[in-house]
Amino acid sequence: MPDTSPLELHRAYKRLFESADGTTIMDDLEKRGSFMRSTFSTDAGRTQFNEGRRSLILHMKHMLNENNFINKEINR
Repeated sequence: MPDTSPLELHRAYKRLFESADGTTIMDDLEKRGSFMRSTFSTDAGRTQFNEGRRSLILHMKHMLNENNFINKEINR
């Protein structure tokens, strides 16, 4: 399978998460992934686990943000 360019991957994320189902799924993932709340726990292992979940949400949000890809494509 050939590598997908970052811009094409960005576009795929947008197609998926801008659909009605994608919006519903993102809302659920944001809640489960502690996107807008603290990931701290008195159990250090739990905090690390929570941060792992949150990092995936942050990655998805990065991939959805067009500003992260426009300048890179222009400079090619």
